Amino acid sequence: MATRIINAGVSLTDTSLTTVYTCPANHKAIVKELWLTNVDGSNAVDATLKWTDDSDSDAAYSLLSTKSIAADSYLRIEGGNIVLEAGDILKAQAGAANDLMVSAFVEEIYTP
Repeated sequence: MATRIINAGVSLTDTSLTTVYTCPANHKAIVKELWLTNVDGSNAVDATLKWTDDSDSDAAYSLLSTKSIAADSYLRIEGGNIVLEAGDILKAQAGAANDLMVSAFVEEIYTP
């Protein structure tokens, strides 16, 4: 099976739940590491992470719920090995617009 490492990221410009990464068709993905970075120099921001299972798109499973990240700081999540299947979606939400950036480092595995 062919594998590749990719980066996915998003700058959260509002407070809605926003897609960070979608596992492509014919793939499985392992989220190896996540960085949630507060780019506000004055205020903490709350961060939420969820994933949606493609087989039940109405269900969003919480990975992190309203975790406060200090001003000009970050939260690094490593070694969690979050496994996603084709069509599954990793999403993030910020408590304030324009304060949070999310970077995901993902291993994609081709499954024909």
